[in-house]
Amino acid sequence: MPFNLEASMRTFDGQSSTSYSQTRPMYPAELYYWLSQQVAEPGVVWDCACGTGQASVDLAAYFDRVEASDISESQVTAATPHRKVNYQVFPAEKTTYPDHYFDAVCVAHALHWFDLEAFWLELKRVLKPGGIFVCWGYNWLKIGEAEDRAIADAILPHLEDYWPTQSRLLWNQYRDIEFPFDLMSVPDFELRCHWSVTQTLDFIRTLSASQLRIQEQGDDFLLSAVPIMRSVWSDPTKKQEVCLPFFVKAGRVD
Repeated sequence: MPFNLEASMRTFDGQSSTSYSQTRPMYPAELYYWLSQQVAEPGVVWDCACGTGQASVDLAAYFDRVEASDISESQVTAATPHRKVNYQVFPAEKTTYPDHYFDAVCVAHALHWFDLEAFWLELKRVLKPGGIFVCWGYNWLKIGEAEDRAIADAILPHLEDYWPTQSRLLWNQYRDIEFPFDLMSVPDFELRCHWSVTQTLDFIRTLSASQLRIQEQGDDFLLSAVPIMRSVWSDPTKKQEVCLPFFVKAGRVD
């Protein structure tokens, strides 16, 4: 699958970084604790493709220092400041970090955007021998039978032609990616949110296909979906549990 850097940049720089930060879910705290237990010492961790720093700040609770980077300057500019987090702008595949510097490297919901051949080489360069690489993501959202059907009928048809080819790697939970190390056993983690109708639609707005569709044709499809979603929501004035099917891949690099 060819890597398209220009398309990747358009997808993320085209959307409001503030909106992205406010609408994307926070990852399970148990994941960070588990990760901290897999390293000899919780020294320095790289949050690669950090976006607006959602994982970076949480990693800072478990590691002495967090180096966070992203290719999108607008995302990094909007990132949450933290005294233990150092944000920088550069691509995942070519950094200025020293050799064998990190105890752990994390990629949150972004590995499918990388030029993997180049990234694996950079990973092996910057990760300490025996260090751990962890990536994770989610591939859709589940609310309830009526809500899921409304999304499938009122929203998904408008996005069908706009999904980047890289999204298929995510949908298949990275099973199609050939990792250059043996994958290790990882506990099951759950990603659940309590969102209103508005929050749910705001989340859908940040998806790559939604952003590409909006850039080309506008957001009328989301505006039309508002009354439909409200009609099936159990109580439009209250939040509901939203489940995002979550997966984690991890391994040690020699």
